[in-house]
Amino acid sequence: AYRIEGATTAFDGSGATTQTVIFRDGPKMRVEANLPTYGAAIVVFDESTNAAYVLNPTVPAAAATITPAPSTDAASPSAATSVTPPVQASGVAVRIEDSSAPQPLETAWEALGSENARSAGDCEVAGEQGHEWTPRTAPAPGVDRTACITEDGIVLRVRENDRVLWQATSVQRGPQEASLFGVPAGYQLIDPQAVADQVGENLE
Repeated sequence: AYRIEGATTAFDGSGATTQTVIFRDGPKMRVEANLPTYGAAIVVFDESTNAAYVLNPTVPAAAATITPAPSTDAASPSAATSVTPPVQASGVAVRIEDSSAPQPLETAWEALGSENARSAGDCEVAGEQGHEWTPRTAPAPGVDRTACITEDGIVLRVRENDRVLWQATSVQRGPQEASLFGVPAGYQLIDPQAVADQVGENLE
């Protein structure tokens, strides 16, 4: 269980980076990215429904979650001022195929197993100590891929040849709030496949 923040680099060779925050707690996952073209993007894996969703809020997150605390100082002019109730979050949650959802960085490296990866020395990223690993078989001709991974399995950096594809800037371990991984109350659920099926039935 952890929260990790860092930057991903575009594959188009432009060098553009995207600030990304990843939350994990067991099989639950949330990815927040600030995409250059689309703006803020949020993907969650909702364990209660075993489904992945893209969240599209219509109320700013700050307005939905942050409210001023009432003053406890009787001398304060605002002591008797009533506090505005929090705005209920609203928006749309679009169901996506699990295969289309972002996968944990650890998945591909865990799949290699120790027999298919070799050590490439020690590494340090974002103040965290790790070990550099590289596949024994190159993923493609001329491609040298390495990953800096901590002892407890967190991927801190991924490189291909001289290009850094992912690099963490901060890591916070510990249980994460369950509400991070589900669809917020007040959101409308949309399942494109279910909509398509309904249209088909109507046409029939």
